[in-house]
Amino acid sequence: MINHLFFLKMNRLVSFIISFSITIGYSQNSNSLVSSLQDGRYTLSESGASHFAKLSLECADKSSPHYYFQALRKPGDKQGPRDLWPSFYGCYDWHSGVHNHWCMVKLLKLFPNIPEAKALKDKLELSISKDNILAELNYMRTHEEGLFEFPYGQSWLLKVADELKRWDSPDAKRWLENLKPLSDYIAFVHLKVWPQVKEVQLSGSHDSPAMGLSFAYDYSVSFNDKSLKKVVVAAAKKYYGNMSNAPIMNEPFDYDFMSASLLVNDLMRKVLPEKKYWDWVNKFTPELFSINKVNDGLKIKKSEKHDGYESHWDGYHLNRIWCLNGMLKTMSEDRLNAEVKKLWVVQMNDMWDYAQESIGKGNYDIDHWLSSFSVFALIGYE
Repeated sequence: MINHLFFLKMNRLVSFIISFSITIGYSQNSNSLVSSLQDGRYTLSESGASHFAKLSLECADKSSPHYYFQALRKPGDKQGPRDLWPSFYGCYDWHSGVHNHWCMVKLLKLFPNIPEAKALKDKLELSISKDNILAELNYMRTHEEGLFEFPYGQSWLLKVADELKRWDSPDAKRWLENLKPLSDYIAFVHLKVWPQVKEVQLSGSHDSPAMGLSFAYDYSVSFNDKSLKKVVVAAAKKYYGNMSNAPIMNEPFDYDFMSASLLVNDLMRKVLPEKKYWDWVNKFTPELFSINKVNDGLKIKKSEKHDGYESHWDGYHLNRIWCLNGMLKTMSEDRLNAEVKKLWVVQMNDMWDYAQESIGKGNYDIDHWLSSFSVFALIGYE
C-alpha cells in the first residue's frame, strides 16, 4: 500500500462534480471521428483530429472554472491560475492542462494539415516558452515538498517530452529544449521516489503507480535515460511481477477513471520480454484470453448520466482502449487467438461509441479531460 503523504492529494479532484457547462458547437457524429484499421479497430480520422483539436484548444486557454478557485485559493488571494501556471492554467486543473498539451502536440504532429494547425502551433509556442516553463518549474519545486502533481500530472509532462522527442521537427526541437528544465526535474523525482515505495495497490485514479511508471518508462527509452529505466523496470517487477488474477471484472474501483488492471498490463508489456510478458499476462488477466470469458472481462459498464462524476465511466473505457491498443502493439500476431481478438475489437469499438455519446456536446466537466483521453485511446501508441 502506498503510504506517502504526497499520494493522498491525488484523489482531490475526483470528489468534485462541476456543474458548470458551456455552449460550443463541436457536436459531431462519432462515426465521422474515426476510420477503421485492417483488423476493424477504430483509428482517428482527419475529421476527428480537427474535432478534438478544437476541444483541447478551447479548454487549454480557459482558466475558469478551475479547481484552484474551489479548493486552493485563499481569502483575499488575488492570484489566479494564469499567475501560478503560465503554461498549464487551463482545463480545470494542472494535470488536464498538461495532457491536453500532449494532445495538441500529437494532433499537430500527425495531422499537420487540419484547419486548427496554426492555432495549435501558436498555443504550443506560447505555452512551451522558456520563461513560462521556468515559472512552472519554480512552482513545482516549491509546492508539496517538490512533489506537486506526482505521479499523475508529472508523468503526463514526461509524455509531452517523449512525444516531442519522437517528432523530427524544428518546432518540436525548440519546444523540447524549452521544456527540458521541467522534464529533467520530473525525471529526477521519479528516479528518487520509486525506490522508496515498497508496495502499492491497484489503482485507476490519480495515484496510479502503473500509469506513472508506464509514461516514465516511455520517456526513459526516448531519452536513453538508463538510470531512470532501471528504476522503473525494478519498481514494476517489484510491485506487479508476482501478482495474478487481477479483479478485472470488478472494476472500476471507488473514484477510478482509468482501468487499474489494464494499466498494469500496459506497463508490464513494456518492461518484460514478450515471452515473459505473455506468461505473466495470462496469469494476471486470464479472462482477456478466454473465448468464454473475454466479453465479461471487457463488458461495458454504462451510466445513463455522463456528466460530473459519471464521466469517469467514459474515461475508464477510453483508458481501456488505449491499454488494449498498447497490448496489441506489443504482442506478435500468433499470440492472440483470432476469435478472441475479434471480440476485443468489437468491445473496444463499443467502448469508443459509448464514451463519445457525451464528449463535445458542450459540457466542460467532460470535455476538459476526455478530449485528450479520446486521442490517446486511438493513437497514443500509434
